Amino acid sequence: MEWPSFVKALLWGLLVFLQFHQHRGCFHEERIALLELKAFLKSNIIHADVLPSWMDDAKSDCCSWERVTCNSTNSHVINLSLYNLNHDPDYYEDYDYNYYGQDDENRWLLNVSMLVPLKELKSLNLSANSIGGCLPNEGFEKMSSLRNLRILDLGYNYFDNNSIPQSLGAVTSLETLILTQNKLQGYFPAQELIALRNLNKLDISRNYYNGFLPLQGFERLALLPKLEILDLCFNSFNYSIIPSLSGLASLKTLSLAGNDLGWFNTTTGFESLSRLENLETLDLSHTYLERSIIESLPAVKSLKNLNLEQNFIGGSFPIKGISAFENLEKLDLSYNILNGSLTIQGLESLSRLKKLETLDLRYNFFDKSIIESLSAVKSHKNLNLAWNHIGGSFPAKELSAFENLEKLDLSWNNFEGPLTIQGNQPN
Repeated sequence: MEWPSFVKALLWGLLVFLQFHQHRGCFHEERIALLELKAFLKSNIIHADVLPSWMDDAKSDCCSWERVTCNSTNSHVINLSLYNLNHDPDYYEDYDYNYYGQDDENRWLLNVSMLVPLKELKSLNLSANSIGGCLPNEGFEKMSSLRNLRILDLGYNYFDNNSIPQSLGAVTSLETLILTQNKLQGYFPAQELIALRNLNKLDISRNYYNGFLPLQGFERLALLPKLEILDLCFNSFNYSIIPSLSGLASLKTLSLAGNDLGWFNTTTGFESLSRLENLETLDLSHTYLERSIIESLPAVKSLKNLNLEQNFIGGSFPIKGISAFENLEKLDLSYNILNGSLTIQGLESLSRLKKLETLDLRYNFFDKSIIESLSAVKSHKNLNLAWNHIGGSFPAKELSAFENLEKLDLSWNNFEGPLTIQGNQPN
């Protein structure tokens, strides 16, 4: 007997309703897994009251527990935010002792198998928990079954080369991998990570990698077609790392801040940056760069944001080289030793930066003449000249030439006399 179509639709709707009603709370096996995880964490974490809302009560829905997020449709656990379970409000700020190699007596080993029942997990944050590695045979290779895991944050822990890289290659679904401020050192394990073909962001900042090995292997990351963000800041890489990065054609953001790129005052290798045709943000702050290196930087046409904060750039505004970044929107030259005004050639070069909206020149040695010079760039919206040596009367007339200026910082200079504002008044 053939059921009428409206009866079929009614029965189907009833089935869907019953399924939704049945699973509106978290799944039993996931709830049990979370309770077992809590017991394990409580035995390792210093804080006496770990995850108090995770209660072994049949009426307690794990989707309402702290640090747990469930899918609103099927109630599967999709996000665990288990960062800083010691509840130290200053943990990240005070964590520099790890970077300088001191040991933490409270470190412990993770049992990754306890997370495997969470089949729909998309994001896992275990940062800032003093994790020193994984239990034997219970490493991150166990996560290979978590085919939806996209984000993994293991930053601010004590993982080293023996406890992380090889096993992470099994988590092929990863799009974001954060390993900042651990104990990674020596040779960068590119070969172990090239299986992560979906990786979009890799953060290995604040570790112990250096540039004194013959080959670091970064060129192998060219096999990761979706890698757009690479953070290598505050390691000990030298300028020799740069050529090995030139094959990462998909990169949009590259941070090399806090490395030793300029110690040998050589421009060798920097020309290879021109091959990064999609690069939009480049951070070279705190890298000991001198003026000669800045002036030799190749033209990266796609670049929008260039950070050169706190280097050894002296003399007048370094137009040569920078003017080639024709799409530049933000330039940070703060905390350098720049001084003086611009030459006629410099003014002409600066005027080519028609998209430059934000210019940060804090903590330099500029005088009042720099303001008139900079007015050649009509696109300026944000200008910071705080902590310079600008003196005399307030430069109201010169500032009126900045047609699009929205934010101006002239604090901590040497102005004197009455304050007069004319024309457009930026904030």
